[in-house]
Formats: sequence, structure tokens, C-alpha cells
Amino acid sequence: MYRSTKAADTAELTELIYGAAFGDCGWQDFLDRLTTTMPDGRSALHYHDLTSPTTCVPYVSGFTPDAIDQFNNHFAAINPWIPKSVLVPVGRGLAGEHIVSRADLVKSEFYNDWLKGQTGCETTVGVTIVRSPTRTLLVSTCTSSTDEELNRRAADQYTLLAPHLKRAFDFLRRRDLMMAEQHEGRTLLDTIGIGVIYVGDNLRIRSMNDNAERMAAKGSPFRVTINGRLVMDEPETNAALELLASPVGTPAQPQVRLVRAAEDGAFRITLVRRSASIFTELLDGPTVAVLIEPATSLVFDQRLSHLRDSYGLTPAELRIASGVAAGLTLKEMSRANGVSYETIRTQLKSIYAKTRVNSQAALVKLLMR
Repeated sequence: MYRSTKAADTAELTELIYGAAFGDCGWQDFLDRLTTTMPDGRSALHYHDLTSPTTCVPYVSGFTPDAIDQFNNHFAAINPWIPKSVLVPVGRGLAGEHIVSRADLVKSEFYNDWLKGQTGCETTVGVTIVRSPTRTLLVSTCTSSTDEELNRRAADQYTLLAPHLKRAFDFLRRRDLMMAEQHEGRTLLDTIGIGVIYVGDNLRIRSMNDNAERMAAKGSPFRVTINGRLVMDEPETNAALELLASPVGTPAQPQVRLVRAAEDGAFRITLVRRSASIFTELLDGPTVAVLIEPATSLVFDQRLSHLRDSYGLTPAELRIASGVAAGLTLKEMSRANGVSYETIRTQLKSIYAKTRVNSQAALVKLLMR
């Protein structure tokens, strides 16, 4: 249902923005409310990489799945607003006719076959929230309104919302990157001799712990290029790393590989794509944790067999114990094993009871004996 643009709308939308940032509600709630501010509103949070013909629309409201598929697969590349969006001031709300004249718009394939033909809309109102040299993140609403005054008032509302949206996205990016740098098991992994490297966009190293720096000095089982990129010595492991560090939409299951080096023995390498908000991954790229375990601690099979025989751990509990030793979080183990977070917690509590330990650190020490 359409509600006219009012100050009350802006206050409510602002509250929803911060609610989505802090987890009190979702971005879908914000978009669902945003659609009601324009006639036949259809809203989207969308991201465009000007070096690619494709686009990413992580959140929508009011659009059919078929319309979004067609937009992603064809119409984003011929959207006349997109090339001109780089000239639009960041944070300033604008209606579509302020970017491309209506006379030019209605002659385009984009308008006739998608905007009007697929969605029943005539124009859009939106605002650019973040822009880098090639990337743009926007919030917009397609509408059937051709009332220039109504569209102008809506654009003014987007200008008011813009600084709040930017603060929310900046908060999410700082939180996600900080969480990646402060991995829960990082100190423990340093203590037991496991190297930890965090890589980001284009496999550039964001940080590494002391053990990884010592491994880097030896040059095995990885190397650091002159421009700070991580390259794994073993080709299949390097290919797995590149896959996990590729753009949004790539499957992000943890990878565990055993790699043998000629001089330094063997290493167990665990690759984990860290959880982050869609906006962090769009603007900063994903963060992948690379855990490198030297040969001196590569006796998991024997130790896990010992846990099974001595403490009666089930196969599922052995997988959880192995995941804890590899430095995975409970959420990552939940995703990797295809079970709920609560199931993982229950299994971990059972492991504690059977092994008579009361923490993940104590469990790892038991494994490392």
C-alpha cells in the first residue's frame, strides 16, 4: 500500500536502517517499508561493478524472481542509468529523469522490455551510498509515478536517508573486518604452532600470526609475492584458495588439504571463508582464513582414534573435535556439516562431558598430547 512521503516515514526508515545494522531486524524489513513510500514501489539494494556486465541485487522487495533474473542476465548491462550513475553525487537522492531524460528513457529497450514491460514502472528514485573507482552501491525504488513533484520529494527523502545508510554499512564493514582479524582461536592457534593468514580481495594478505611469519621466512608451503599476495605451493590448494576468495555467490565450504613439502615434511592446510555481511563482501571482497598446521602436529588420525577408543566419541563428535582443532568456529562447523548451530553446540557439550574438559582450548590440548 502506498503511503505519501512524510517526516514520519523518514524517522521509521532510519530506525529500520540501524535495526538492520545491529541485528534487531533485517534489510528486507527496511526495503519492504521503503516500497510503501512510492506508488507501486519496488525497491532494491544493488551493487554494480563497472568493469563487469553483471550486477548483484542481494535484497529486493516487490520484484518478481523472473524480473530480477532478467535484470541480472541482460538488462543491467543496458540500463541507461548505470553508466551515468558515476556522475551522480554520492549521498544525493535523485529521480531517474534527473539522470536520463524521459524522452531518451522511453525509447530504450531497458524501459520498454523491462522497466515498463516487466515491472509496470515508469521511473526510479534512488541514491548512491558508496562509490569506489569501479564499484557502486545504491538503494532505489522503481515506481509507476510520473508526478515530478512527488518524485522530487521522494528523492529528497533518500538524501536524508543516505548518511544513515552509509553509517550502517561502514559499521558492518568495520565489524566484519575486525572479527576476521580477531579470530576466536587465533591466540590458541599461535600457542600450538599453527600458522594463520587472512587474505582478502585478489588474495592480498591482510594479516598473519607469528607462526605464519616464521613459515613465510622458510618459504614453505606458501610464498608471498612482491605485491603482498598469498600463493600456495601446491596447485590444487592454490586453486581452492582462489575459489574461496572469489566474488560473492561462490560456494564457501571449508577446505582441508594435506600437502607434502620436500624439505619441511607435511602440512595440513585448512581454508575457511569467514562470515561477513553481503555489503562487506561486495565492497571489500571476502576474507579467507588459511590455517597451516606443521607436520609435528599431524597425527590427527591416531589422536582421533584415541578419543574414540578412550572416551567413546561418536563419528559426528569426532568431526566436531577435528573442526575445533582446525580452528573452525561453531557456525562454520554447522555449515560444513549441514546441521544446525544448536546441534553442534549439543555435540560439543557431549564431547566435554565424555572427555572431562570444559573448553575448546582444553580439548585442543587433549588432541595435541
